[in-house]
Amino acid sequence: MNPKYLSLVMVITLVGCAGSLTVNSIPQGALISSNQQALGESPVVIELTKDSVRGFAQNAAGCYLAPGFTAQWASGATASAPDGTPLCQGLDGDYSINIPRPAKAPGLDQDLKVANQRENVLAQQQQAQAINNVADAIELNSMDVPGMGYGPYGYGGWGY
Repeated sequence: MNPKYLSLVMVITLVGCAGSLTVNSIPQGALISSNQQALGESPVVIELTKDSVRGFAQNAAGCYLAPGFTAQWASGATASAPDGTPLCQGLDGDYSINIPRPAKAPGLDQDLKVANQRENVLAQQQQAQAINNVADAIELNSMDVPGMGYGPYGYGGWGY
């Protein structure tokens, strides 16, 4: 089997193996932290594995309990999600915690500007990824597979 196809099969197989916990700020782009440790700008996605939930408490029903998270926006506004959000679908579930910005905190314009800039960068990254995906597809289609009769661009024979 072609190594590129084997890699693709392995990636597809691994994608469904673990759940995730996504921590969002509203608006996005706030620095997310937990237990005074910075995790990154929102949205922060935590893959749920036995190692990643090692420090999570569990309730009587066996549900993991997510730790508390704090969001700090560029303006300095902060808000928190409380400790103990239950993750009852186990490690295979996909969970989301949303932390809204305090409505009366000053600097909303600054935070919205940061969020818009972040959205623009993400859109550019998605566009670049789409272009790379098309280029990869063209490259895969251009491979001359013995017995298939495809030309160098994957759409037509060599005339034999």
